[in-house]
Amino acid sequence: MLSKFKHIYFSAGYNIPLIISFLLPFGINYAIFIIIWAVCFFAFDDVKKGLQRVNQNKWGYVLLLFFFIHVLSYFFSINKTDALNAIEIKLSFFAFPVLIFASHYNEMQIKKIVISFVSGCVLVSVINIFRACFLYFFQDFNAFFYSEFSYFMHPSYFAMYLVFAQLIIILFYPKWLSHLSNLNIKIGFMSVIFLITIFLCSSKMGLITALLVLPLTLSVVLYHKGYQKIIIGLLIGLIVLIGAAYKLFPTPFERMKQAFKVTLSAQNIDKTDVESTAVRILIWKEAIKLIENNVVFGTSAGDANDKLMEAYKREGLEGALTKKLNAHNQFLQTFIGTGIIGFVLLLLMTLGALIYSFAKKNYMLSLFSILIIFNFLVESMLQAQAGFIFFAFFFCILTQYNFHKLNKTS
Repeated sequence: MLSKFKHIYFSAGYNIPLIISFLLPFGINYAIFIIIWAVCFFAFDDVKKGLQRVNQNKWGYVLLLFFFIHVLSYFFSINKTDALNAIEIKLSFFAFPVLIFASHYNEMQIKKIVISFVSGCVLVSVINIFRACFLYFFQDFNAFFYSEFSYFMHPSYFAMYLVFAQLIIILFYPKWLSHLSNLNIKIGFMSVIFLITIFLCSSKMGLITALLVLPLTLSVVLYHKGYQKIIIGLLIGLIVLIGAAYKLFPTPFERMKQAFKVTLSAQNIDKTDVESTAVRILIWKEAIKLIENNVVFGTSAGDANDKLMEAYKREGLEGALTKKLNAHNQFLQTFIGTGIIGFVLLLLMTLGALIYSFAKKNYMLSLFSILIIFNFLVESMLQAQAGFIFFAFFFCILTQYNFHKLNKTS
């Protein structure tokens, strides 16, 4: 019986990360899947050989150290509840390096894991669109905008997922799925769904990264294929499309305009303001002050938010205090809580990974790092499940497997 389960694990065990990948856009609790994965690994796999594989990927040390910094921080925290929560949400930095680096998946399995994520994004996008249509026509409620539209998770996180999924489609679907009939039509359909959904999510950073990263990536791909004239046509079409969208659906653009307006008048922000960009600027100023006073060891991860609340109260930031906002910048949030060591580790996992990716010609890791850096600048994404699961999971996948070398047809 044991040998039968062992055979199932080695032949179908990759379905556990595949399921996690597919369900990521649904924002559910993944603890049960990670527990099952861990139990199966220690029960059926060659643990010694697996741990040797973990040792071979030096990124594992960075991730594990980042986790243990938060564990150590518990002993210096006054707020033990928040300290335990910080450890809990950073468990992915322990579990995924061990489980992913220890596993040995073939090309077909990795492709299926990645494709399942894109499929999950397609399904959630379609559900969100149909849900918004139903609410609009049958309940007289406009759910085509921002948090009303993105049902399963915060729109900023979902927009990040979709940009990443669209990059996978642009770079790899023509190679990986070339055996499928009408592939270009299917790619076009998914791309249209993703672009519409990103727009309706109305996340400022989601729109910025989509407009910067996606056209540039597509242009590079077309250029290398010799389609220079098509690039010009696409750029003209993009400009026309943006103009039409501005006329027909001005709300997302108004959010962008408001953000730029607030940024330009940063010295005159009302401390009671609740506009997201205005609040962020005020928060960042207080976060930097906290860092200056706790450069080496930080305030401890458990006390970081409490210290921010004290600063908001002291400076009269009523909007930030009422909403109990974190630093809304992962670099600042990590620096506040874990000091210079945690900050350097986070830099290694972002800027360091970007430099490493160019050296290894792992350009999907490059794009992932760019996307993460942009989003970390405006959100404390490792403080929420939708952020830390996505980051830890795909960071491990991308540093272990170079997608550009998986060019055989599935």
